[in-house]
Amino acid sequence: MSAFTVQLTRAAVKDLDGLLPSLRDQVTQDLRQLEEAPVGPPPRIKRLRGFPFPLYRLRSGDYRILYRIDEAVITVMRVINRRDLDRALRQLQLK
Repeated sequence: MSAFTVQLTRAAVKDLDGLLPSLRDQVTQDLRQLEEAPVGPPPRIKRLRGFPFPLYRLRSGDYRILYRIDEAVITVMRVINRRDLDRALRQLQLK
């Protein structure tokens, strides 16, 4: 049984739906690993600074999974290509 539960925001579900099946499988596998260890060693997992809530980034190939942890729940905010990371982070800072 997993120590954490992963939930996806609507934006994250939309991001996943837009991925090619092979990329979606890769990201899904990484999300399953997050259930066991959501705060791991850099450089794959990194805590991001400057947000009103603890936000983490997981590298998954050319994609970045942005998520937060609340007790035993991991909320995936976005699954985006690394080239779009800055824009997505700016949008999250405004929320």
